[in-house]
Amino acid sequence: MKKVFLTLLFCSFVAQCFALTPMTDENMMKAIQYGVASKQDKQTLYQLTNPWLIPERSLKNPYRQNETIFVYTPYLLAAIHARDKVEDSRVPELAEIRKAIQEYEGITLIGARLNTPVVLQEGEYSVKLVQDKTVLAPYASTYLHHEMINRVTKQEKGNNGSQPDDGKQLTRNEKKEENKANTEKIAVLEMQFYFDSSQFNPSQRYSILISDKYCGERRFDVDPASIR
Repeated sequence: MKKVFLTLLFCSFVAQCFALTPMTDENMMKAIQYGVASKQDKQTLYQLTNPWLIPERSLKNPYRQNETIFVYTPYLLAAIHARDKVEDSRVPELAEIRKAIQEYEGITLIGARLNTPVVLQEGEYSVKLVQDKTVLAPYASTYLHHEMINRVTKQEKGNNGSQPDDGKQLTRNEKKEENKANTEKIAVLEMQFYFDSSQFNPSQRYSILISDKYCGERRFDVDPASIR
């Protein structure tokens, strides 16, 4: 996740930041404490972002497992930056983290966790932000990483996997073959999309639409009033 800060360090817009929680010193300290605690509790970065996760609405992707997005709000960015400091055995300083957060002014950064049957390449998917009549494409995107997981495609035969339809007992090898036939590999992609906040109103509701030829269109509805 340090890649987020390195990528955006040189990207600063003059437009107003989309601060959903006023980043007073008090709120900044709460965000820092949240990030530090997550590291001390050995939470994954995905667990840290859990309160910000927004589920996919349409549920039409046949390969879906748990597709979500989240908005890198100033509060969340402060928490992640503090977590990175602890990981580097450094003490998170309020002034330093506030300066880092200011680098995100004018940027709406969306993190996405997507499921696909293959690892998508650039040009094989499309992303847009929709708000009323405004339709925006991200000005940049970052592919972070992916992992392959097993997906169960259908329920096993028999009662608790012990009795096949013909009433005969399955051997251990037959059970393995049956289980193998009932699973398939799918990719879990971690990506980021960058939007210019001056081109829409980040304090009002908007939707993120992500499409590809394998999974169709996904829809994530963002309500800024419901996230920190």
